[in-house]
Amino acid sequence: MIILSLKLRNFRNYQELEIHPHPGVNILFGQNGSGKTNLLEAIHYCALGRSHRTPLDKEVVCKGMDFAAIGVQLQKNSVRMDIQVKLTPSEGKKKGIFVDRKRANRLSDLMGHVQCVIFSPEDLMLVKEGPAIRRRYLDMMLSQLSTAYFSALQQYQKALDQRNALLNDARKGAHLDTTLMDAFEEAMAAQCAVVIPLRRRMVARTAQIAETKYGAISGRAQEQFRMTYKCCVPEGEDVATYVMNALKAARPTDLQRGSTSFGIHREDIDLRLRGREMKVFASQGQIRTAALSMKLAQLEVFREEAGEAPILLLDDVMSELDMTRRTRLLEEISGVQTFITCTDESDLEGCRERRSYQVSMDGDGFGHVQEASAGETLVKPEVDFDEALFE
Repeated sequence: MIILSLKLRNFRNYQELEIHPHPGVNILFGQNGSGKTNLLEAIHYCALGRSHRTPLDKEVVCKGMDFAAIGVQLQKNSVRMDIQVKLTPSEGKKKGIFVDRKRANRLSDLMGHVQCVIFSPEDLMLVKEGPAIRRRYLDMMLSQLSTAYFSALQQYQKALDQRNALLNDARKGAHLDTTLMDAFEEAMAAQCAVVIPLRRRMVARTAQIAETKYGAISGRAQEQFRMTYKCCVPEGEDVATYVMNALKAARPTDLQRGSTSFGIHREDIDLRLRGREMKVFASQGQIRTAALSMKLAQLEVFREEAGEAPILLLDDVMSELDMTRRTRLLEEISGVQTFITCTDESDLEGCRERRSYQVSMDGDGFGHVQEASAGETLVKPEVDFDEALFE
């Protein structure tokens, strides 16, 4: 998978921009705050229909403008296609998603067309913070590979919110409608039967690859990095039946707390090094290596499942790695279209197949991107973007 063109209008600090990236490594260098990460965020929007930095679409619309538009043209399995996302929060409209110029009716229709793996300094939280961060890592990976997973996750969350609303009302003195409660729990159990087997399979495969990646990047295979899925349903149990029974048994406790204490929304991935919990015992270097290994494992899983590599987005990670780890990382991403942000282009001296872009900000706060070194010459895509979506 290769992005041939990236076009922005009124997105973050970019009034208008179009670039044609290198099929290998694209280096975005410039001062902090100039808009480098905004370019990665734009690609992320075209992959998942949302930002990796904020849940609010209105925050990415250029100040003073009433819409933002992002588009990518890509080559996937030798077929060219284009994806466009238009955001008009000021008009109260839902985001518009267009696949090959046809409007998608649901967000799930976008999933899988543009697959990306993003790694930023915040991803160190994968190891250091609570279960929600690790669930998000797993959900973002599976949602790009399985529409069924993404849909089941949405339906589960809807039923969970409804169950929590009933619990909260009952805690305040309202009558508990057990018929409705049964219906919401049945809906949650049905979606768990979809989600849990996919999570089990994904964590098992990702863990296997991440262990190898950790050894390759750190040079310390003896440290034995391990990932284990902490599932809410024991192995061998019928998922739907077990979840239904567990939710019913938890009702008295849940009524007291006003929320649901059991389910896939409370699962975790256990991370250990030499058998010890990383969150407690790991050094900063070990945490960086583990988080990067998990992301590179995600890349390999995508390559296996989709038959080609996804887009890799590396946001200011080179400064976090010593020279040895940098060199090994560059070896790992060979053959993958990669976008890397950094403040100093010299951080990527060991990278040959690349194109460099200098990112700057003018006195009015608007971002500009200038090609600094071209690398291979790319043919401009034959099909232009639908300009109507950028107006």
